[in-house]
Amino acid sequence: MRGLSLIQPVDPAQLDKETQRIYEICDGCRRCFNLCPSFNTLLNGIDQHEGDVAKLTSEDHRRIVDECYYCKLCFNHCPYTPPHQFAIDFPHLMILRKQRLAAERGVRWRDRWLIATDVIGRLGSLAAGPLNWIMTRSIVRRLVEAIVGVHRDRHILQFSPETFPRWFSNRPRSLRREVPVKKVALFSSCLVNYQVTDVGKATVQVLEKNGVEVVVPEQRCCGMPSFDLGDLAAIRKAVSANVASLHPWVSQGYDVVVPTASCSLMLKREYPDLHPDEPTKKVARSTYDICEYLMKMKKDGQLVMDFVKSPGRVAYHIPCHLRDQNIGFKSKELMECAGARVEVTEKCSGHDGAWSAKTEFFELSMHIAEKAVRAIRQQPADVVASDCPLAGLQLDQAGASAHVGGKATLHPIQVVRDAYGLPK
Repeated sequence: MRGLSLIQPVDPAQLDKETQRIYEICDGCRRCFNLCPSFNTLLNGIDQHEGDVAKLTSEDHRRIVDECYYCKLCFNHCPYTPPHQFAIDFPHLMILRKQRLAAERGVRWRDRWLIATDVIGRLGSLAAGPLNWIMTRSIVRRLVEAIVGVHRDRHILQFSPETFPRWFSNRPRSLRREVPVKKVALFSSCLVNYQVTDVGKATVQVLEKNGVEVVVPEQRCCGMPSFDLGDLAAIRKAVSANVASLHPWVSQGYDVVVPTASCSLMLKREYPDLHPDEPTKKVARSTYDICEYLMKMKKDGQLVMDFVKSPGRVAYHIPCHLRDQNIGFKSKELMECAGARVEVTEKCSGHDGAWSAKTEFFELSMHIAEKAVRAIRQQPADVVASDCPLAGLQLDQAGASAHVGGKATLHPIQVVRDAYGLPK
């Protein structure tokens, strides 16, 4: 973007000017016409106004912004991103416009509550049993929809009665080595901490199987959900807190490893833009997606290859936030090391955390997911895998689990853990 920053106050007139410039370039290119609802709305609106971007109404602008759920596929596909002279950064433009919308129309308590992931996780885990049961009752879901605005048909992850931090503190230590091959500070994520705890367990099991020392520093939500509100101040607070916790470990020679794609994207790519000091950049340079890290170990001849069970045929969905990291298909390669036959689907699941849960966007999100599931159904498979547990939930709701006999979508690290024959 020209003349705009995520860390400096934004002049409204400059924002409007830059928006028009970017929209005009997007109109001339149209490479992203089929990637997300925002571009359909933008390009259709321009066509309806006879190609004149300046004629887009305030309602047009609102819809474009509201329908952006920060998948970042447009940035990944765009030929005009920096350092190109056009300097197109559509996702960050949307964040600034979300910030402006929030200032103009206010933020509903529903929207603030839905992104309070650490609070929701802690409270949910305290009463996991009864709460999980209650949330399966149709009358309760109708009430939740009426009060909170979460669609009654939205499948939601269950809370774990044993949080990942508690399991980590009490886990068996039999695989730990006195002289580790590598040392890792695990950024587990709020999702793993309170809901998909088995992903965290599998991550630790596989790392320790490979002689890696694992620590779990104090941490909070990475801040990604706050992009939904354009709340950059909240994100910068998350950046400061997490960097302050992780940087001392990095300075001691630990790598930062993350099992969830959105969080690894935040630490690697977004944190340095939001807080461009040297400690933040150092943490970013030291951060790896879990499968990326294990394939790095494979390249260095350090990956243990004594797999005992082939995963079979895997229909692998690569999440948008992993594609944006430009690291290739490390999860696919790792599962193939374990003996899997892997086919890749590169289509968005349409989940994006709180966005797809909202009543007004749920149907649209499922329409997006159906495209991904159609691609998965074309692949004979024994298991479906995705590095994003929320994408997996979305794919299963759209029919992916039915394709493999009702089995839930797994994270690739769970597939690898099972191939090693490690206990669940």
